[in-house]
Amino acid sequence: MNKNEALMSKCIKNAYKAKGSTKTNPLVGAAVCTGDDVFFGIHEKYGFAHAEVNAINNAGDKAFKSELFVTLEPCSTYGKTPPCVDKIINAGIKKVYVGVLDVNPKHAGRGISILKNAGIDVEYGILPDKSSILIEDFIKYHRKQLPYVTLKTAISLDGKIAAYTGDSKWVTCEKSRQYVHKLRGECDAVITGVGTVLADNPLMTNRIYKKLGQPARVILDSFLKTPVDLDIIKSVDISPVIIYTSKNIDNKKADLLKSNNVEIIEVDEYNGMLDLESVLKSLYNKGFMNVLVEAGAKVNGSFFDLGLVDKLEAFIAPKIIGGENAVSCIGGKGIASMSQAYTFKSSVMRKSGDDIHITARINDYTKEVIEFTKNFQVE
Repeated sequence: MNKNEALMSKCIKNAYKAKGSTKTNPLVGAAVCTGDDVFFGIHEKYGFAHAEVNAINNAGDKAFKSELFVTLEPCSTYGKTPPCVDKIINAGIKKVYVGVLDVNPKHAGRGISILKNAGIDVEYGILPDKSSILIEDFIKYHRKQLPYVTLKTAISLDGKIAAYTGDSKWVTCEKSRQYVHKLRGECDAVITGVGTVLADNPLMTNRIYKKLGQPARVILDSFLKTPVDLDIIKSVDISPVIIYTSKNIDNKKADLLKSNNVEIIEVDEYNGMLDLESVLKSLYNKGFMNVLVEAGAKVNGSFFDLGLVDKLEAFIAPKIIGGENAVSCIGGKGIASMSQAYTFKSSVMRKSGDDIHITARINDYTKEVIEFTKNFQVE
């Protein structure tokens, strides 16, 4: 790894610190390099200054005639903040190194063109693989018009999520359970099924990582079985609760839930269940870029059967539960042959207390962006 790649790598690492705080904005890291001095900046929070602006501000007068490193093409339009390209030009930056180009059609190479036409030297495609993985949720959000879906499971060594009696507290260790709160805080919404709600009476909130936000709680409930006295309903003041249901429901029950400030959304059914693609499209329209599925075997299986899972967060406890009637983590139709099994684009395995924690990417949205970055030419 050369000097430029090493500095871009540091920008990427820094950008991850804001995960969960940028909403529909991408994670971005930047650095101003002048002589032996390096000044870093990240996009810390939605609606606040972008990474390159923070890096330039941190550098102050030393930004003049310096080099700027940024993981994503600087924005070129007015949004919550002014265009970053203007800040770069006015600061007197002499050269800009970019990880990958922006997938947002409003930008998509426009920022590069503006900088070059202003006489600034621009080099792009620095660590494009890592730079694009950093914004994989952002890529899917803009290219597919759907939120990025992470599915979390917590299982025993023999793949069970509960004993045959239904008892599930607790399969994994405390450290693993704490990390799940972090996953919730980093997403926009948590999706679960009514079966999990009825069995466990969960809150589905982030109660540990206070600097992160609270996700909206989404319940898949075809027949509006959710009681109004459950903890998740009584805690709507913490974060919103949305119930997706079928179009043939008890209007009195719907009105009762609505009177408790629960949002009820009716969607079509697919193979006897709610149409999950319609659910995800609705969440996209609400501005949710990241969703976490924390559910039982039936819902998990449906997401896998439809190919809707982008990333898996699996916690495996060194326990054997056994039992033919004990519930496994993935239900649904499943596959007919091993050649159809889901494989991972990449995976990381680490210890989590006594457990094993596996993070695995299933879908890859980076190729198109990497190619666009590689082949882009300023007209």
